[in-house]
Amino acid sequence: MDYDVIVIGGGYAGLSAGALLAHAGYGILLLEKSKSLGGRAGYMEKDGYTVEYGLHANRLASDGAAAAVFRRLDRELEFIAPGEPELWRGEGFEPLPNSLGKILKSSILPLRAKLSAARYLGKLVMGNPAKKYQLSLEDMTAECKSPETLEVLRVISGIGIIAPDPRYASAGELGAFLKKALRSKVKVGYPEGGTRSIIDGLREEIEENGQIMTGAKVTRLMLKKGLVNQVKTDTATYSAAAVISAVPAQGIAELFGGKDLPIKFVKKVRELIPTAGISMDIGLKEPISDRSGLLVTSDPLTMGQFTSNIDPGMAPEGKQLLSWYYPLPLPWVKNSEKMEREEQRLRDLLEEMFPDIWKVLDWERTLRMNMVDGFEPRPGQTREDRPGFTIPSIDNFFLCGDTTRAEGTGGDTAFNSAIHVSRLVDDYLEEIAEEEEEGD
Repeated sequence: MDYDVIVIGGGYAGLSAGALLAHAGYGILLLEKSKSLGGRAGYMEKDGYTVEYGLHANRLASDGAAAAVFRRLDRELEFIAPGEPELWRGEGFEPLPNSLGKILKSSILPLRAKLSAARYLGKLVMGNPAKKYQLSLEDMTAECKSPETLEVLRVISGIGIIAPDPRYASAGELGAFLKKALRSKVKVGYPEGGTRSIIDGLREEIEENGQIMTGAKVTRLMLKKGLVNQVKTDTATYSAAAVISAVPAQGIAELFGGKDLPIKFVKKVRELIPTAGISMDIGLKEPISDRSGLLVTSDPLTMGQFTSNIDPGMAPEGKQLLSWYYPLPLPWVKNSEKMEREEQRLRDLLEEMFPDIWKVLDWERTLRMNMVDGFEPRPGQTREDRPGFTIPSIDNFFLCGDTTRAEGTGGDTAFNSAIHVSRLVDDYLEEIAEEEEEGD
């Protein structure tokens, strides 16, 4: 074998799985099709700005999934605490009522709405969230008569699990997130240095006991006797005792040339619906706001932050970087006419909040994103519905990433899946090593 483990994909999941196994002493080859690492969490340098691929933060900071991976690597991930989240109310920002205490103290909710919102928040977090996985937030709140309560719950779902439409938000997934968030001292943290610090830390760990190849697109996985025995790229062929796919599950069938996988599995992963939307990164010639927390609008549901207000190193001195995300249904993102309208709607909304924004524009980058997170946390796509970490018919092939059944949403799912998969691969490699010793 050329390597102990081949990892396909250099996003958060692939880098984390590769780093954890390299740390355990295994020889790793990580193959990434693009010229840079990070996948949907990548970054680029632009005129002194560090521009990430959309809006990024880490839920629960040092209590979260990224920090858990780094602790297993005997590394420390430093977080910067952003300001408190705020909600745009047409004429100004108000504290976002995103917890029981903030709901009861909120000046924007009438008493009846406070009591109603508190009751529904309690219903979400009480008991076993799994019992509510297949219940939509809309169905759970069908008897609610308070529009203010419904607005608060929709906003919490939109920013918490990126499911702003109550029809397509799993009440159980939202409850599981809130239950964990309420126990954490810090709800969100921004990694010092941005996503670069995560990517570089994981890369360094892999390179201590392995190799990373960028610009190496995997074109085919070859099977022999229930094992992936060859990994082919455009230019070479490699082999390893174990292979990890950290690409979105929707594309796994293509790696096998559309065959060799269970039909039920292929159908299941191809039907997974990702989150999507508009990402807008804006470089500003001069600061227009001193806010450092997450900024949210409710109609439409959008969110953003001045990244350089949290970490000044993200923009040149005297300038400012703003990142904004507008979640939209995937079919809309594929409709050019709709997207032009929604992009203009977002521009108008930003100008309403920050009247000088377009007067001090340095540059902007607008992305129409077909996949933000690998799945939308809706009934039928919860952690009990999504693919596991193995395929029964292929013993040495493992699945990793934000389309698996690991807990969380987006980056959290990716990091948590890497922890699960690294353990499974370690067990598998130890087992075959024992079998080889017994054979000798």
